[in-house]
Amino acid sequence: MRRYETIWVVNGDLPDEEVKATIDKFSKIIAGQGGTVVSVEEWGRRKLAYKIEGTLRGCYVIADFAGLPATVKELERNYRIDDRVIRYLTTKKSDHVDLAALEAEIATKAREAERLRAEADKASGAVAEVEAPATLSPAAEPLEVESATTPAAEAAEAEPAIIPAEEA
Repeated sequence: MRRYETIWVVNGDLPDEEVKATIDKFSKIIAGQGGTVVSVEEWGRRKLAYKIEGTLRGCYVIADFAGLPATVKELERNYRIDDRVIRYLTTKKSDHVDLAALEAEIATKAREAERLRAEADKASGAVAEVEAPATLSPAAEPLEVESATTPAAEAAEAEPAIIPAEEA
């Protein structure tokens, strides 16, 4: 087996469900051909350098996987057939893959993703607690707020300052 990395660009005018569908489709193709998907990242929608097939935006997806050359051939055949994919590129990262090291890498990435997800959930929960509005009991009365003025400000309001004109 060899290690590969493939990037494909989905038409940016399509909804997010279509992008997820392409990720599922191509991941299943890799697995169906005897390959192992290490990671799949969605880079999001970005402006293209030039107009491709009538669109100026594309959603970029990158997949890191191990497989045989036949896997890449089948994957690229499906890229050409799928109308949602406007560009793709597959590169070989290494000629030989140690399956034990690959499984360890997949497990490490899964743990890291779980840790990041837990931190994000914890952070969003803390923000939600802070942003929750305070509720008043029915018996609570509104507070009267007095304006805070200084003695100098009161004096200035009471008497206007008269400045004598200097004679030349």
